[in-house]
Amino acid sequence: MATAQYRTLLEQLVRQGRWTIEETCVAFEKTAREMRESATLSPRQLARWMRGDVGQARPVAQRVAEEFWGHSFEALLGSPQVMSDHERRGGAAASSPSVDVESLEAAALMAAHESFEHAARTAGEVDPGDISRLHESVWQLARRYHSTPPLQLLAEGRHIRNLSYLLLERTRRPAQTAELYLTAGQACGLLSVASFDLALWDAAEEQARSAHTYADLVGHDDLRAWSRGTQAVIANWRGQPRRAVDLIGGALSEAPSGIATARLRAIEARAWAELGQAGQVRDSLRLADDELASGWRDDDLYGGTGGEFGWGPSRHAACAGTALLNVGHADSAASRIREAITALPEDPLGGLVPARAQIDLAAAELMAGRLDASAAALDEVWALPAPHRRQGLTGRLDQLARHLTSRDWRDAREAGELRDRIEVFNAEATSRKALPSA
Repeated sequence: MATAQYRTLLEQLVRQGRWTIEETCVAFEKTAREMRESATLSPRQLARWMRGDVGQARPVAQRVAEEFWGHSFEALLGSPQVMSDHERRGGAAASSPSVDVESLEAAALMAAHESFEHAARTAGEVDPGDISRLHESVWQLARRYHSTPPLQLLAEGRHIRNLSYLLLERTRRPAQTAELYLTAGQACGLLSVASFDLALWDAAEEQARSAHTYADLVGHDDLRAWSRGTQAVIANWRGQPRRAVDLIGGALSEAPSGIATARLRAIEARAWAELGQAGQVRDSLRLADDELASGWRDDDLYGGTGGEFGWGPSRHAACAGTALLNVGHADSAASRIREAITALPEDPLGGLVPARAQIDLAAAELMAGRLDASAAALDEVWALPAPHRRQGLTGRLDQLARHLTSRDWRDAREAGELRDRIEVFNAEATSRKALPSA
C-alpha cells in the first residue's frame, strides 16, 4: 500500500493495524500500566497525533508511545515509510493475533470465481447453465450489497462483468448475447454504486454510463431508468443538482411506470432540495408517492433482483425524508425517516441501509433542537465495522458534524463529544486510495 496517503508514520501504523482508534487507545493505556507510567490517550488526542498536531505532548506519553509502537516519538510524527508485516502490525499492538473472517470468506469466494472463469475459458461453447449461474451471481451480489464491504464488491462485480465479456466472445447466439449484455450492465451498475460508496466520483459516473449503454443495447427499460437515476444521485453528491434534475427529466420520458418512475421522482426531489426549491420538492415527492402506490410490476430488476436494485417502501420513505431534511422541514423529515425504519423488516425489496436512515434521523432531530434525541439516533451507527463505512454514511456524518458547530451548539459539551465521535468514526473508514482497478 502506498505511503503517500498518510501524513505521519503514526497514522500509517494505526491505519494499517488491526485495531480501531478506540481499541488502540485502550491498548496504549494497558501498556502504560504495564510500564507503571501515568499516561492516558483519548481517541481525539490520537487523531491529533496522527495528523502531526501534537502540541506539548508530555514526556511520559512520549515514552509509552515509543514502547507501544516501537519507534522514537520523533519518528512517529515524521514521514511514513515502507515496512515489513511485523512493523505494520506495530510493536506491542501485534501481541493479539486475530482471524479476519471477512477476508477468509472473500478469499474463498474469489477462488470459486477463478474456478468458474477457468472452466468457462476451457469449454468449447457457452453452456446456458453458465449464463444462468452468472445471472444468479449478479442477483446475489445485489441482494447482499449492503452487508459486503465496498472493496470486496468492486472485486466481485468486476469478476462478473469480465466473465460476461469472456462469454460474449464465445457466443454468436442473439438470445445468449442479450442475456450477457444485461448481466454486464447490471454488474457495471453495482460497480458504479461501489465506486460511489468509496467517493470515486469519476469511476462511479463512468460505470453508470456503461450500465445505461448496455441497457440500451438490449432494450431493458428498467436498467436504463435505474442507471440514469444513479447518475443523478452521483451528480447530487458532486454538487451538481441542476444536472441531476436534467438527467431525471430525460429519463422520465422512457421510464416504466411504477417503481422505476417512483425512484426517479424521489431522486429528483433530492436534487430540488439541493437547489432550495421546497415547492418542487413537494411536487416531486407527491408524484413519487403516487407512482409507488400504483402497484408493482413483475420485472426482473426492481421487483425480482431486489437488494441494491430494489426500491421498496422503506427506501422510498428514507429518500423522501432526506429531501425534506435538506429543505429544512425537520419534523416532516423525521416522520418519513421513522416510517422507513419501521417498514424495513417487512419490505419485500429491501435496499435501505439502516445506518443511513439513522444518521438522517439524527440530523432531523438536531434541526428540531433535540440534541439528546439526535445522539440517541446514532447509537446503532457506531458499531458499524470500518470496512462498511461508505460515503453515504461518512458524508452524512460530516454534514451533521458541521451542524454541530453552529451557534446553537458550539458551546454544548454534548455537541463537542458528538463531533469528536464522528471524527473518529470517519477517520477509521476504509482507506480509499489503494483500490483494485475496475
